Amino acid sequence: MKKNILILSALVLLLVLFTACGSKSATGTEPTAVVLKAEQTEPTEIPPLTPGEPNPQVDRTLEDADSSIKAEEHRAVTGDNILNNLFERPFTAQDMEYQPDLNILTTSITSDDSFFYFTISLDGIDPASGMLSGTYGIEFDRTKTGRGDLLVLASNPAKEWSMENVTVYVNPTASVGGTKPIVAEEGYEGKGYTETVQLEGDKVAWARIAPEDANAVQIAVSRALMNNAEEFTWGAWADGGVKDPSLYDYDDHFGPSEAGSPINTSEDYPLKAVASLDNTCRLPYGIVDTTGIPGLCLSIPPKEEHKVSCVCVRWALSVAGVCLEWSCK
Repeated sequence: MKKNILILSALVLLLVLFTACGSKSATGTEPTAVVLKAEQTEPTEIPPLTPGEPNPQVDRTLEDADSSIKAEEHRAVTGDNILNNLFERPFTAQDMEYQPDLNILTTSITSDDSFFYFTISLDGIDPASGMLSGTYGIEFDRTKTGRGDLLVLASNPAKEWSMENVTVYVNPTASVGGTKPIVAEEGYEGKGYTETVQLEGDKVAWARIAPEDANAVQIAVSRALMNNAEEFTWGAWADGGVKDPSLYDYDDHFGPSEAGSPINTSEDYPLKAVASLDNTCRLPYGIVDTTGIPGLCLSIPPKEEHKVSCVCVRWALSVAGVCLEWSCK
């Protein structure tokens, strides 16, 4: 009998407790559950990789044609071949006023464990602004097809290394250069560089005015941004005219008549739609066999023990990127 009473009492107690848990408190409010939240921390931002000082002993130097030679006559002498995507036209459209800050004289490359460093030396600054007024850049071809696939452009460079005003373009559709890279295809409707890369972490590019030369722009491109490529070709740009990466290669979108010419003996003289522009042919990096790569300055790389600089003085008109006569030193 006592056992039954104890069991019954326990059941009544459980019923009371169950009812109390499901009902409101004496104050008329619902019971509050206590939830312990894990402490949240802000994600740690990885600071961008910063460049150092380029090695003064450069690996290669590319010497470009110099339009200042006949600038007072409002014309270029050599180096311009729009059919092979080569432009030597640091002059304004129509009036052919010379622009020294768009005339590339030399471009050199050196590197360290983290960066490739390029120094684009120009003939002078913009007389009107007293600055380097163009957009300066390095274009890379890591596919060894003549088709550019990475373009680093910098404008308004500061005296110190900065990522401000530095933009990196890519072309996931591999349409830069049309169906025949380097070779002109007037009327091509495809797009060139249409996407940009977010610069962060170790994938970065920086630019500055060279500390010892106010007429030179230095661009540092991290190896990580290049996907640690060991073989590629590269060339330089100074653009104060079209400045539209989506229209690369320019020779596919502007024909000779529309673009104009800096050569005063040409029927297309003077410059028109494509003016205020200078670029270079490309040099190879890490490539042993350069046979068949369009757009190169040299058919064979120089020996390691020799540092050379070369300029093409006579281009082949029928074969893209082929120089018939070089002047090297």
